[in-house]
Amino acid sequence: MVNFKIEKLNFSYPGQENKALSNISLKINQGEFIVVCGKSGSGKSTLLRMLKPELAPKGKTEGEISFFGKSAEAFSLRDSAEKIGFLLQNTEYQAVTHSVRSELAFGLENLGLSSKLIRLRIAELSAYFSLEGIIDKKISELSGGQKQLVCLAGLVAMHPKVIILDEPTSQLDPMAAQTFLDTARRLCRENGMTVILTEHRLENVIPAADRVIVLEGGEIISDTSPELVSTELFLSNEFINRSMPVQMRLHASLSLDGKAPLTVAQGQRMLVSLVGYEPEITVPEREKALCVSDETALEVRNLCYAYDNSGYVLKGLNLTVKKGSFFALMGANAAGKTTALSLMSGILESKSGKINILGRSLKKYKRSELYNGTVSVLPQKCESLFAGNTVREDLENILKYEKKTKEEKESLIAEVSRFTEIEGLLDRHPYDISGGEMQRAALALVLLRNPKILFLDEPTKGMDNLFKNRFALKIKELCKRGVTVIMVSHDTEFCAEYCDECAMIFDGMCALQKNRYDFFAHNYFYTTAANKIAREIFPLAVTERQVLELCKANQQG
Repeated sequence: MVNFKIEKLNFSYPGQENKALSNISLKINQGEFIVVCGKSGSGKSTLLRMLKPELAPKGKTEGEISFFGKSAEAFSLRDSAEKIGFLLQNTEYQAVTHSVRSELAFGLENLGLSSKLIRLRIAELSAYFSLEGIIDKKISELSGGQKQLVCLAGLVAMHPKVIILDEPTSQLDPMAAQTFLDTARRLCRENGMTVILTEHRLENVIPAADRVIVLEGGEIISDTSPELVSTELFLSNEFINRSMPVQMRLHASLSLDGKAPLTVAQGQRMLVSLVGYEPEITVPEREKALCVSDETALEVRNLCYAYDNSGYVLKGLNLTVKKGSFFALMGANAAGKTTALSLMSGILESKSGKINILGRSLKKYKRSELYNGTVSVLPQKCESLFAGNTVREDLENILKYEKKTKEEKESLIAEVSRFTEIEGLLDRHPYDISGGEMQRAALALVLLRNPKILFLDEPTKGMDNLFKNRFALKIKELCKRGVTVIMVSHDTEFCAEYCDECAMIFDGMCALQKNRYDFFAHNYFYTTAANKIAREIFPLAVTERQVLELCKANQQG
C-alpha cells in the first residue's frame, strides 16, 4: 500500500524567491523505514511537515500530494490524527499534559475512545515502551530520553500507519538515542508502521534504513538503499562524504570493492580483512591542543546544588578549565550538565561551593559586568533568544544600547554574520529557518557580546556535519584569540575530533576529566564509532582520521 505519493512538488516560503522544495517526486510505501538527510536548510523538515497536513508550512505550493490514496482535499484532519503521528524536534512543545499517564491518554480521549479501551491501550503501551516505572510521574520530572519515549508512545497509542520523526535524537545522549532509535526500528519491523525520520547523526539509523533520501537545495539528489549509495557520490558530494556512518566513509576513502559496511560489526570485519589482527603500526598521531596558556579561566570547587527537596543534582563538582581551551562537558541526560553550566555562567546562584571566573569569585561580578564582555551563554533552547520579526532585528537589538555609531553597529553585524554564515538569513523570520540555521543565528547573537568565556549548551544539535566542521574551525579561531569555550554536548564524534579536554558528569560529580584522546580511548560505550570499529586493532584511535591514517600506513608497510 502506498502511504504517500508526491508528484512534482514545489514549495517556497512567503517572500522568498528561492524554493525550499523543488520538483519533489516520490512514493512512500507501507512498512518502510526511510531516512531523509541533507545539510541544514536543504528542505528536510519542510518535506516532513508537508506529509502532515495540519503542520504543512504556509507559502506557495505547486504539485500534488496524495495521502493513503486520497487527495489532500479529501484527507480529513481526523484521518491525519489517526493515521499519521508526528514527533517534533523539541518535545517540550509536544507534551501537553502534566503526567505520563494523562499524556498517553490525551490523543485517545480526543478520538472519543471509551475509558475501558483507553486503559487497555495505556497498559499495553506501558509494557511495550517499558514505562511502568514512570507511568505516574510528572512530565517535568523526566529525562530527555524519557520525554521522547513518552511522546512517541502517545503517538503510537492511536495506532497510526505512519510515524514521522524530525531530528528525534538531537538532544539525547548516545545511550538514550540508541534506545529511542531501537524502539522506532521495532515499530517498523515488528508492527509494520512506516517510519520516516530526519537525522544528522546517521551512525545508528543507516543500518535500519530501507531507503536513504538525500536532499540538496530542496531537490532529491539520491534515493536508494544505504548499501547502494555509490562511491562516486561519496567522492563528489561533500555532505555524503562527511555525514554517512564512519564505516561507510572508510570503505569509500580506502577505495575498497563491494558493498559498503553498514554496521560497526561489518566495519570491524572490513578492518581485519584489510590489516589483520596484528598490524605493525597501531599508535595514531595526536593533534596538539591549541591551548598553551597556564592561566585558569574557570575553577569550580565542591559545587553542590538542589532545585528542591528531592535531592542534589550536583554533589561536589570539581573542574578546572584553562584559558583559551575548547572544553566539553559530557554525560547522560539529567546528569547535571546544564545545571552546572547555568551555575558557572551565573544564571543560577550557587548555594554551596566555589566558582572563580578569570581568577575572581563569580559572586563579586555585577550582572552588568558579567554579561557585557565577560561571559555569554547560548542556551539549549536557543529559540528563546529571538523576539524580533527578522534575524537582523534581533542582532540590532543586542547592540541597541551600545555607545557605537550606526556604521560601527552595521559593521559588527556584518562581521558576525559572515563568521556564522547567516548572511542569507538576515531578513528571514527566526522561526522560518531550519534548526541548524537557528543555532547559527543564535551563536551570532551571543558573539555580539564579545565574551571572554563562551558557554554553549548543545550547540551542534540540528547542525549538519558540513557546518559542524566549519563551526569547529570558528570555535578554534575564537580560542586562538583567547576566548575560552565551554560546551555541554552529547556529540561524541564532534568532541573527539575537536575539543581540547572532555569531562564526564555522573551522579552530580566529575567522574573523568582528560584530553579528548585519553577520554574516549578508555571508554567502552560512551565513545566514537571509529573507536568501536578499530579498538581490537588500533585501541588508541578515536577519530576517523586516525583510523584511516593507520590503515593506509599498514597497507603501505
